[in-house]
Amino acid sequence: MEMRNYSLNLGDVVVTKDKGAISCYGLGSCIGLFLYDRTAKIAAGAHIVLSGDLDKETTSNAGTAFKKIIEEIKEIGGNTSALRAKIVGGASLFKSTLQIGQRNVDTIKQLLLENKIYLAAQDVGGEVSRTAHFNTADGSLLVSSLNKKYTL
Repeated sequence: MEMRNYSLNLGDVVVTKDKGAISCYGLGSCIGLFLYDRTAKIAAGAHIVLSGDLDKETTSNAGTAFKKIIEEIKEIGGNTSALRAKIVGGASLFKSTLQIGQRNVDTIKQLLLENKIYLAAQDVGGEVSRTAHFNTADGSLLVSSLNKKYTL
C-alpha cells in the first residue's frame, strides 16, 4: 500500500484512513490540530489560523474547522469518544497585545473540553515557529523547531 502524505495550507482540513503523514509547516500563531481514533484507525489534521468567528465561515476559523473535522470523522466510522488530540503552535512571534497565538490555543482547548476529547500532547506557546508531521498509522507526532526535533 502506498503511503499518502498531506501538506496542510492555512485553513486546510483532512480526515483519512490512509497510512502516511499529515504535515503543517511554519506554525507560528496558527494551531496544528491532530486527532487520532485508535480503534477505527482514523487520523485527522487541521491548520487553524484564527480562534474567533469571521464575517464568513471558513475552515481557517477554529470553530468551523473543528466542526468539519468531527463531522468527517463520524462520516467514515470514527467515534469521538475514542479520539486523542495533539496540538502544536500558538506562538507569539511578534510583539502584540492581541495575543493571537494564546487565543488560538485557548479556543482549541475549550473545543476539546466541550467535546470530551482527551488532549494527549501539546507543544504550544513560546516565540518560535514549528513544523509538525503527524503519523496517520499510529498517531505519533514529530515536531521540529529551529535545530530541535522531538516526538509527542
